[in-house]
Amino acid sequence: MVIIRVFFKVLICSLLLLSVPLSIFPQEKLNSIIGSMNSFDSFRANITINGTLSGVLSYKRPNNLHIKFSDGRIISANGSYLWIYSPSRAMAGKQELRGSTGGISGLLSGYTVVEQSGSSIRLHSPNKSYEEIILTVGANNLLNSIRMRPQGASDYIDIGFSGIQTNIGLSSSYFNFHPPSNAQIVENPLNQRE
Repeated sequence: MVIIRVFFKVLICSLLLLSVPLSIFPQEKLNSIIGSMNSFDSFRANITINGTLSGVLSYKRPNNLHIKFSDGRIISANGSYLWIYSPSRAMAGKQELRGSTGGISGLLSGYTVVEQSGSSIRLHSPNKSYEEIILTVGANNLLNSIRMRPQGASDYIDIGFSGIQTNIGLSSSYFNFHPPSNAQIVENPLNQRE
C-alpha cells in the first residue's frame, strides 16, 4: 500500500511538473537564446527599425558589424573603428572603438526582472540603459524582434529580423569600410561636445 501511495505521489508530481509552462523558467530560456546567438561565427539578416527604416545587417565574430540601410546609410564596425556614413550629407563619422560592448550577452545581461510569455521574453531593470527589452524568438532561438525602451523614455525602438542566415563565412575585409573620396570625414564624433 505504501509503495502505491509513493508511486501515485511521484506520478502526480511528475504530471504537475510536465504541465507547468516553460514560462516559469524565463532565465533559462534567455540563457538559451544568448547561447544560440553566441554560437554563430557570422550571420546576416534583413532588419526593419520602427517599421519604416529597413536594411541588411551582417555580423562576424568578434566585433564586426555592417548595416546597409535602404536609404544608402551605412553603419560599419571592425572592432577598431565605427563608421557612420550618410550619402545624403556626404559625411562619414569615424569613431575609434575602445574595449568591447559584450555583444548580445552584454545587451541582455544584468536585468532584475526576466519574464516569459509564449515566445516572448521581457527584461526590465531601472538601472540599465534600456529599462525594458522585449525579445520575440522563433525556431532555434533566432530573434524575430527586439523591442527596447531607453531609460526614462516612453517610446520604444522596434527592430524586426527576417531572412536570417547563420555561419555564412563573411570575409573580415567586408567590415573595413572606406567612405567615398568626396565624403567629409568627422573624427570621433561621439567624443565631441556641442
